[in-house]
Amino acid sequence: MPDGDLTISVETQSFRVTSQNPVSLQDAVSLCGARSNGAYAVIEHENPRSVIVIEPEGTLLIHGISNSEAATLIAEEILLRMGMTEAGLTVEKGEVLASFSIGRAVMIGLAAERFSDAEHDLRLDALRIDAKRHNCTILMFNNGRGIVLGQSSSRVAEMAANYWLSQLEGEGALA
Repeated sequence: MPDGDLTISVETQSFRVTSQNPVSLQDAVSLCGARSNGAYAVIEHENPRSVIVIEPEGTLLIHGISNSEAATLIAEEILLRMGMTEAGLTVEKGEVLASFSIGRAVMIGLAAERFSDAEHDLRLDALRIDAKRHNCTILMFNNGRGIVLGQSSSRVAEMAANYWLSQLEGEGALA
């Protein structure tokens, strides 16, 4: 399979949103219905479905979506519900969880033997690849499905999956 033929689907990405003034845990609980354990507060957002964690520093950590614009709109909604301004927000991308399928079986044992950056993760029964070149981890299952973890860019995640697909194919580790 030539480079670029693989299609990756971003399942979720986390975003950290910082406002001009820190978000108060007490305000999140009383005005937005958040649940708190004292150090953190959690809001379950319905549309789009996501989870917002208010961190002790007053930042919002948004999980469960893959779109930066949606994360910004969710943060703005939460801030407005608490009577805060949405002006001056900074949004940082966190890690993506991306999935892909190569349509071929992966010979996990053979791949683990041939590559020093790959090992058979017995707990998951998957090939765990330390993709240092792309600063992420790839898990590939024997049915040809895989996921990319630890990368904040979906494009770099796709490049990593394509690179390792070509490496596995070159070593005859795909059926």
